[in-house]
Amino acid sequence: MIVVRPQINQFGRVRIGSEIFGSVNTPRYLKNSFVLAKFVQENDSVESFSGQIQYFFEHEVNLPEGKRSHLLAYVRWFLPAPDHKTRFYCQIDDDDKSCNMELWSNNFYDINRDCIIPVHDIFSRFIPTSFKVGIRRPVTYMAVIPIGRRFHI
Repeated sequence: MIVVRPQINQFGRVRIGSEIFGSVNTPRYLKNSFVLAKFVQENDSVESFSGQIQYFFEHEVNLPEGKRSHLLAYVRWFLPAPDHKTRFYCQIDDDDKSCNMELWSNNFYDINRDCIIPVHDIFSRFIPTSFKVGIRRPVTYMAVIPIGRRFHI
């Protein structure tokens, strides 16, 4: 019989290696709450998603072989730009790999079960900044600039 406890321990920040990842709940570490995660899609391609950590939590499960603890993150995922051309606006010669930043919407996906991920699925952090596209009717997007360190454990 597997017993799942209804309680969790919630955290505002967590340390992975020498890096501290923050969340919306900790204003001091708010700039460290923007993360990238890579997921395998249904067609076996790997896609990266940008999000903002709302909080971290630890969950325990009693298994026949003993207690298991899982460190999870509750992440709100940003919506991508409306099309591929806009998302990779700064690419050179239609080469996605030549673009060191991506444009994303400032809005989030709806809350669903994909918002909860294991901490080890965090790939890296990023710096968000504002980026306008267009001259007559400019549209403001969030530019996602990845930080060089990778943490995929």
